[in-house]
Amino acid sequence: MHSLQGLFRFWPHLSTLLLLVLAGCTRPAPEPTLQINFSPDHLRLVLGGAGEVNITLVRQNLPGLAELRLINPLPEGITASITPSSTTGNTATLRIQASSHATVGSFNLRVQAVQGSISVTSELPLQIEPSQQPDLQLSLNNPTPSIRQGQYADLLVDVRRINLEGTVVLALEQQNGAPLPSGLSATFSPTLPNSTVSILRISVASTASTGPYPLRIKATLGSLERTLDFPLTVLEALPEPDFQLNLTQHLSLQRGTTSSESIAITRINLSGPIALSLERFDGTPLPTGIRATFAPAETEGTLSTLTISAAPDVPLGDYVLRVRGVQGALERTALVLLNVFDQAGLTANGAVWVAAQGDSGAWQVVPPTAGSYHLRIGNAAERYGWAVVCSKTEAGLTTHQVNVYQLTLSEVRRLDLSCPPSTSSDAFSDLSGQLNNLGGHYAQVAFGTASDFVDPARTGSFPPTPAYPGYLLQGARHGTADLMAVRYLPPTPPGTHFQADRALFQRNFTLSGRQTLDLDMQGSASFALEGTYKATLTNPDPSAQGLSYLAYLTPTTQTLYLADSQQDAANLTYRAIPDNRRKPNEFYVFNARETTFSNLSLRSRQVLRAIASPQDLSASFLSLPEARLRLENNRFQASWSPYSWSGSGSQLFSLQLEQLAVAPNTNLAWHLHLSRRWVGGITSYPIPNLAHSCAAGQSPCAPAPSNTPANGWQSTWSLRDNLELDWSFSAVQVSLPLADWLPLAQSTLPPAGHNLDGFSFDAASAGGIYNVSSLSAQRQAQAKGPRLLPFWLSPR
Repeated sequence: MHSLQGLFRFWPHLSTLLLLVLAGCTRPAPEPTLQINFSPDHLRLVLGGAGEVNITLVRQNLPGLAELRLINPLPEGITASITPSSTTGNTATLRIQASSHATVGSFNLRVQAVQGSISVTSELPLQIEPSQQPDLQLSLNNPTPSIRQGQYADLLVDVRRINLEGTVVLALEQQNGAPLPSGLSATFSPTLPNSTVSILRISVASTASTGPYPLRIKATLGSLERTLDFPLTVLEALPEPDFQLNLTQHLSLQRGTTSSESIAITRINLSGPIALSLERFDGTPLPTGIRATFAPAETEGTLSTLTISAAPDVPLGDYVLRVRGVQGALERTALVLLNVFDQAGLTANGAVWVAAQGDSGAWQVVPPTAGSYHLRIGNAAERYGWAVVCSKTEAGLTTHQVNVYQLTLSEVRRLDLSCPPSTSSDAFSDLSGQLNNLGGHYAQVAFGTASDFVDPARTGSFPPTPAYPGYLLQGARHGTADLMAVRYLPPTPPGTHFQADRALFQRNFTLSGRQTLDLDMQGSASFALEGTYKATLTNPDPSAQGLSYLAYLTPTTQTLYLADSQQDAANLTYRAIPDNRRKPNEFYVFNARETTFSNLSLRSRQVLRAIASPQDLSASFLSLPEARLRLENNRFQASWSPYSWSGSGSQLFSLQLEQLAVAPNTNLAWHLHLSRRWVGGITSYPIPNLAHSCAAGQSPCAPAPSNTPANGWQSTWSLRDNLELDWSFSAVQVSLPLADWLPLAQSTLPPAGHNLDGFSFDAASAGGIYNVSSLSAQRQAQAKGPRLLPFWLSPR
């Protein structure tokens, strides 16, 4: 009963629904519709890459055959196809290929589906990105050239390297790989471009057949090969008067010099003067700093001489120019690739292997000329590199030193480096003695690289001799240097500051064996320090163990410490040496260093200031960059956080890597000096793989397999992935030009001939032990400085 009542209650609604259903049976069928869906709904490709997109057709009341096609021109370098191009089903595949020279950017591909009178279009977003894989890209300024019989044409070939070093070999051939057909010939200028541009001259003989020729440019670098197809059309020769220009198409000019080149004019039924000029490739005037004259400027003959000069400050690099000849309405041109270059020099006495990194970025073995090495630099950034390997054997232990410098000409034009003697003949012994009249004070004694801090309160058994108060210089190198001693007042409060009050020089002291020499701190050779000056450090690390002192340097001696603060690196007072005790060209250096251990890793930073005379001074530390090492395929990569430099001057990053027991009784030390102008904004840098250099005279220059001795590189000069690595990374800023400073940093003696008044030096560094097998950092047993300075200018 209740169910019937419910039915009656809902009857009005049910009746309405029934009427709607009955009405639908007599309504006309829906209009046919067609829709295109993509999966994925967008595509991202790198240059040289390919991808697929699934196409789904959504049909309604539309059976039958649908055609699919791409409409509107595709972006340059992009090819695409749809399979199948017509279907009665609902799926198809869109395949897209990006060539190595495709245009980078964002595009929309329009796909159209047509069935009868119905047509729909849908857009697929396409993103083309630069390739990160090593690659070559080729392009032509004229992709459809045409040449008449008996004439030639110049084409500009752009060769773009992507993460690739080395020399590219260019060739012209038919598209099927066969040699050029009879009647066609071609030259590339240069044939082996280290730059990114080469001029292709195609010559057509008068007997060549007219019509189309499918050709291609082939670029080869080692095992990598890329091609660029283009059609050439040979046209029938015309009897009208004409002329052509001939000259060497790849010219080199060192900036600051002048060069001359002959131009030959081939006349075809033509007489009268031809006006000659030199301009940019696009017809605009020559770049500032490049000048050209013709003799004669208007010639009625077949020869003229082109003289080109480059100013000393003209930017380096390739300039695509053209010689233009005009007679009335007749105009002909010939392309010229002018490379403006400069030279860097290197003296590396005692080096066992030297390689250079020039325009192409590839490392090439360089033979010396008259004892020096010379490198041609022709890139706009003026970047270049030297790699010098030194080897020395001492007490049966051989150490290989690999020194890599990557710099710019604006910073360094010439380096003068000396390797240590291949075998050490220097003798070492101990120098010891009593310090008379020390009066319970502390003292510092130094000779050569050996020094001793004398604590009269220490009564232990080390050092074994002499009995305190006295000194012991262990392992002092035989030779002649100044023996120096400084007396310090007792610290107030104890353990905080040392204040120097007296010093003495034993000038030109000669050590030839184990010797004993007593020093009198109140004798005629000693003297009192004069004046009181203040040194203030800003931005010190409160948690650091600091070391601050003022050093007095001479051209032949080591450091003399006049004041010392072992715990407080912020403020310091010091006294000066009397003027009558100084020699010409001697100067003062204020040096401060912080050293901390953080997370089992050594971190240190340093500041140095040179002054001509004693004075109050202040100095601040650079911020310490975060530096890390990681291992990639047996090659280390250094990375550092973005770095903000304070002040001005030349900036340099330096990375030192040391591995012990690379081979039995053999150690390896890597030093990489990288100027900031060279590295630009990059914050990570792989250690250069110098095994990819090429032997002198090798042509073409094909990279050798890694760590093979084919080019003179030895595997013992390479970092290993299963050994502990002692490393330090430094950021350095110096006020001297690097041309003066870098040789100074590598010298085993203080500089001669350099005026270092006003010299300043700032450094921030991090270092530690890197266990590459477990990829972990371990605490270093003893704190080490940045090692950018020679020992005579390093903190003790």
